[in-house]
Amino acid sequence: MLCQERLGVTGLSDTDGRGRSIANLLLDLRVQAGLSQEELAERAGLSVRTIRELEAGRVARPRKDSVRLLSEGLGLGPEDAERFLATAGHGSAARPVVSVASVAPSAPTARWRGTRPIPDGLVGREDELLELEGLLRQNRLVTLVGPGGVGKTELALAAADRFSGADTTVVVVDLTTVQRDAAVPSAILDAFGTAPGTSDLDDVLSGRQPGDLVIVEDNAEHVLDGVATVANRMVRSFPGVGVLVTSRIPLGLPDEVVRRVQVLGVPSNDEDFAEIEASPAVVMFTRRVARVRPDFRLTPENARTVARLCRRLDGLPLALELAAARAGSLSVETILAALDDRFRLLSGPRRFGAPHQRTLADTIAWSVDALSDPARQLLYRASVLGSPFTLDAVVGVCTGSPIEAADVPMLLAELVDKSLLQPVHEFEQLYGARYKMLETIREHAYAGLSSQGDDLTEFQDRAVEWCTTYVAGLEGAWSSPDRDRRYRAANANSALFEVALERAAVLAQWDVAARIVLGFRIAWQYQASVAESGIRWATVCADNVNDKEVAGMLRAIAGRLSNLTGDVHEARRHYGEARQLIPGETEMGLVARGGWVSSGSHLLDTQSLAEIPALVQDARKHGDVQRSATVQAICGLALLRWGRLPEAKELLLAWEAALVNPGVYPDEIAYMALSRVELELGNVSEARRWAELAREVQASDDPERTKVAGCLAMVEFHDGRYDEARRLLDEAEADIRGHRGYFDYLVMLYRSRLARAAGEPEQARICIRDAVSRLLAEGRVVYLLQVLPEAVAVLHALGKSDAGDALCGQLLAWQRTMDPPMLPTAWAVLQESCERASAAAGWPEPDPAAAVQRLAADVLTSLS
Repeated sequence: MLCQERLGVTGLSDTDGRGRSIANLLLDLRVQAGLSQEELAERAGLSVRTIRELEAGRVARPRKDSVRLLSEGLGLGPEDAERFLATAGHGSAARPVVSVASVAPSAPTARWRGTRPIPDGLVGREDELLELEGLLRQNRLVTLVGPGGVGKTELALAAADRFSGADTTVVVVDLTTVQRDAAVPSAILDAFGTAPGTSDLDDVLSGRQPGDLVIVEDNAEHVLDGVATVANRMVRSFPGVGVLVTSRIPLGLPDEVVRRVQVLGVPSNDEDFAEIEASPAVVMFTRRVARVRPDFRLTPENARTVARLCRRLDGLPLALELAAARAGSLSVETILAALDDRFRLLSGPRRFGAPHQRTLADTIAWSVDALSDPARQLLYRASVLGSPFTLDAVVGVCTGSPIEAADVPMLLAELVDKSLLQPVHEFEQLYGARYKMLETIREHAYAGLSSQGDDLTEFQDRAVEWCTTYVAGLEGAWSSPDRDRRYRAANANSALFEVALERAAVLAQWDVAARIVLGFRIAWQYQASVAESGIRWATVCADNVNDKEVAGMLRAIAGRLSNLTGDVHEARRHYGEARQLIPGETEMGLVARGGWVSSGSHLLDTQSLAEIPALVQDARKHGDVQRSATVQAICGLALLRWGRLPEAKELLLAWEAALVNPGVYPDEIAYMALSRVELELGNVSEARRWAELAREVQASDDPERTKVAGCLAMVEFHDGRYDEARRLLDEAEADIRGHRGYFDYLVMLYRSRLARAAGEPEQARICIRDAVSRLLAEGRVVYLLQVLPEAVAVLHALGKSDAGDALCGQLLAWQRTMDPPMLPTAWAVLQESCERASAAAGWPEPDPAAAVQRLAADVLTSLS
């Protein structure tokens, strides 16, 4: 205990004497404790400057919070600490209330203390900024959370700036250098710039009206308890104070409103220049590059590279900024190529901001180092799963000391709270709970796992084992009533299956890889965006397995997935190879033959039509009723495309009759085909019945709603209910914007018909041009015969009668000499538009598909 004489200073009364006494006492105590000024500052969580000013006697009345921290840093007992406080002048006497105005300069800029927002620092955040401004007006405590480098600080500063009025004081507290929770109040008072007579937060917070004061507490995650304690007191005790916090972790207070700051939007493709140019990530990158290269512009030539770079960097603002800084000495192409070692490339030269945010590696490490060991290990291990991934995958692959399966949900929640994982809310009802990891964080975690000896290969091998076991559990799913749910659950882990297949390929375990592909084949069909991966793996495995029949099964899978992605020619090739390798009467043999017939009908191949009778006969002999019914439905669809309406209806009704059997379930595609047959036969009421059955059986959470909405719209159109048809097409078109659907051409076709009926030929031109372009690109030639008659009508509506009559003459010649004929609804449109035209000479032509494609190309020229 300190001796009484050293603390006996009760007789001192004037301010200067008191300051000199606390200065001498502090110096004596520090020396007695054997501490340097730097060491005491670190222990107390104060700056070295504060210690130096106190010992020099330049602070007349130190803040009470600072004195308490010094007591703790010096290791004083309770009684000595009280005497130390008394020496510093903190007895029981009342203190005056001090307003910020009394300690601030009178200049207009005095309403803002601390870091100001960068004038063009915010890109692509207008919606978030508007929401945040509203939240600040309605709530006392708002916390912005997100991964390091996502732009929380700039968003907070911009929001505070927009929120604040002429009479509002904004105080920005940078907590980066604060080392202890107990030092948070002192940091806030430092930010206020209070004069040496002010000692407590009460002094600057009391007596304020709502909207008078906004405190921005920036970078709070490492002193979360201290910030939470002070923020809770502010909002509960001082109604005139608003608090805006940025942190990688929420405070966890009952009054807190939390908003997660997302990365900037990136382009979804490399081809659409308008979309690339409008992408917030691209806008930010190009602006920052222009700072070091004033001549830099986004052009159609470099847009592809910039789009890819922004996607590789996840749209993370800090990463984009650091990459742009490199553009002063490196080309954008070189930066993109160097991103495999992004942490070295993006190591500078940032000279501002928090020390842990000056390089990309430091930013990520700051968060990872603060994790518990189990959470850190889970992050490392989850880096092998791909992204997104499910809870089941984490439990199946990533558990083992120090991670218990029962703790995984809690650990995932910790990683989400600390902004190292992000929950995937899109299609959550469809796929269940999923998580994603930014590529930048994944690379850091992957490096951490790689540094732990054999851990990387161990967990990659676990991924192969888990996926092999998973697909074995999918056996029989096709004939189960919950098949959609099971296949969608599998699809939710498609990224992990990619990892497993990569590992199996490295180990040359082609039989294992083939089993995974065969088991996962249906799941790939549920999302066209990942079907390309399925095509690649089916093809690679087919090239490497020794068993010819297995190779044929894999080729059939590649054919099916190629058809889904719109590449009919590749589908035809794969199916053709599969037919040569698989016995035609087996289940996969029927699949290959059915796919060959279907793709051939798209390409106007008469051999496909000739195959149908034998295929149907073999399907009916097959023991699997579900497979038999499916093959008959496929053949019915092919006959519909060829205009063989009675035969198509017979096979489709055979499929419908099979629904009474166990394991055979309704399918909206077959119901839609029946609706289309009846529509072409002129039976609108029957067409409506089948279309409504299609709507009933379509899953409520099916992401591709275009199919049924377009089918119903056709029925409404032919029933004369144009407004309802337009509403349904609007619904379908909203889906088209998000993905490429199989039936999109019908939506565009009927959009054109409605536009013509409404006297809007320009809108009709746009719709029919898009339909022709898409069908040409995808190779689905047979559907062009449904679309080209509408193009004739549109050309006439646009006043291009010569071009319309020329096309009409070609189509009249087709109808008289070629096969298949146009469907009745298309033929009716042509007849309405061809009063003056006569059939063209030179028909029939030897190559039907080439002839139709030539006509379509001429139409695009005329509609340009």
